Amino acid sequence: MSANPNSRYRVALYRASGCYFAWVADLPGCIARGATEVEAVENARASIRAYLWVTRVLAGDRATVELEIGP
Repeated sequence: MSANPNSRYRVALYRASGCYFAWVADLPGCIARGATEVEAVENARASIRAYLWVTRVLAGDRATVELEIGP
């Protein structure tokens, strides 16, 4: 994935278990949580930065592993 760090990302907020979860739809697995909506969004910013950093670091690593997850 070659995402631009200056891109805009859509974040969906959900309230569950007494806190807020921010799900970044364009970045699979990129989720953050916070005690408030604002905190969840700020934590999502940090998660997006980390996600983009990891994708850049791993860009040259082409190892492929197949996993089967049972019930």
